[in-house]
This record gives sequence, structure tokens and C-alpha cells, in this order.
Amino acid sequence: LWTPGDMRAEPFLAVPALARLAVRTGVAIREGCAVRALDMAAGRVSGVVSEAGRVRAGAVVLAGGAWSSLLLRRHGVTLPQLSVLSSVARTQALAEVFAGGAVDRDLAFCRRADGGYTLAPAAHHYLMAGPDALRSFRFYRKGFLKDPLGRSYRLAQPRHYPDGWCTPRRWAADGVSPFERMRVLDPAPDRRRLRGSAERFAAAFARLGQVRLVQAWAGMIDVLPDAVPVVDRVAALPGLTLATGMCGHGFGIGPAFGRIVAALVLGRAPGHDLARFQLSRFADGSRLVPGPTL
Repeated sequence: LWTPGDMRAEPFLAVPALARLAVRTGVAIREGCAVRALDMAAGRVSGVVSEAGRVRAGAVVLAGGAWSSLLLRRHGVTLPQLSVLSSVARTQALAEVFAGGAVDRDLAFCRRADGGYTLAPAAHHYLMAGPDALRSFRFYRKGFLKDPLGRSYRLAQPRHYPDGWCTPRRWAADGVSPFERMRVLDPAPDRRRLRGSAERFAAAFARLGQVRLVQAWAGMIDVLPDAVPVVDRVAALPGLTLATGMCGHGFGIGPAFGRIVAALVLGRAPGHDLARFQLSRFADGSRLVPGPTL
């Protein structure tokens, strides 16, 4: 896939730049302050309870990634969302073999602005067992049976992760929440598989010579059974808008969904048909049609 007009950016540079632009327009950004629970009044969301106290708001957006289902469960809403570990690496600067991004069954790569390539094992991730994974298995059963070897399995997530065996599903709003015990999910990458990706990349494009990895990282990707996000108002919690399950595509599709979520919060027409992204599809018997994974 190559779209010449697409922009190219690094999340660790672009996201802070967007935050600075938001601050210039009057947005208040509070980092390092966990939301413990939704604040409810007269049957609707009236703000949030944070570790620094209550914040009143007529509307709240939950865009918590891998943490979203845990907060929803505390308030009685079930979302069959899992988080899986995926690893990525970048190479040194190399000759250009393709200006865009490509993926097959074994390897995914894309050209970087710094002259290197981002590499990842295609269609492989680690699924770690936990209470939510077991509860949600019926939603994922079809995909599991279709490709049971397309992932690796571990018996548990690390301590304090969203679906950890000991991570509480209920907690007091005035006590320490799971979101404070583990503020940032930063799992160790699978370096063995990443080395394999580099070897496959070098074999596919032999003229590149040695492909050296200069950085590796991993993340917990929030996934839903059909690999399609939920972007919807939560009927059971009036005043709450949910935007989650971006399945690893959040940086690319975030600006568009940000505009759509803003319209939903303000009660305006979003300008798009959002039927595909409704939360109710997991409870009303709708047929789940897998979305694109590239």
C-alpha cells in the first residue's frame, strides 16, 4: 500500500506537538492523574473521580485503549475487549526498496522518514490468559479456530495489567485504582521474533545487505472480536462516549475519529455512517464481520 499524499510521522513527536496546539486553543491537559471512576448523578455521567479529586463535566469520553473495558466493567457495562502483546522494531537507514508499507503472512514493513524501516512479525501476537479473556472467548472462538497457531499464548498477563488475574474488577472511587498501580503499559518486546523479521526482510531484499535493528519496543494492543473499533455513545451510561478498540491503528485513524467523537459529544451529526462502530453489536445478535487488519 502506498498513497503518495499520505503524511508520515512518529507518534512520540507528533502527539506532543498536537497537545501543544490544543493547549494554545485553551485546552487543559493533566498528565499523571488517573481517573478512578465515572461520577454519576441522577442516572447519568456528571464527570469523573480522579486521584486528585472530582472533575465535573457534562460529557466524558473514554478512550482508554487496553484499559477501557476494565473501567466499563466497574460501571456494569461489558465490552469483549482483549489486549494482546505485539512487538515492533526499526532498522538503520537503508536503501529504498518500497516507499510505502507492505505485509504478507510472515512480515510487515513500512518505510520510515529517517531512511530506515519499521519491521514487525505479521499476524503474530501474544495472547495472555485472564478473567476477561475467558469471559470473552465465545466472541473470539471463530477466529481462534480459523488460525489457532497465528498467536502465542501465556498463562497470565504481568502483575497489575488490565486482564491480570489479581487485577481488581471492583474498587472504591476514593481508594487507589488499578490505573494508578500500573500507569503505563510498557511490555518487553519479543526480540527473537524481531530478529527473525529482520532476517526475512534481508532475505526478501538481498541488495540491502545486513539489516540491523537499532530499536525495539512492544505494546498492548486493544482488540475487539471483529477488529473494528467502538465509537459510540454508551446508552447505559448517558453522558459517556466510548472510543476504543483501534486494534493498533489508533495513530493513523485517530484524527478522523477525534473529529467524529467531538461531534458526538456536542450532539452534532458526525458526518459518517457509524453503524459499523456501534457498541450494541456485541449484545443484539448482530453478525460480526471482520474488518481489515492492514
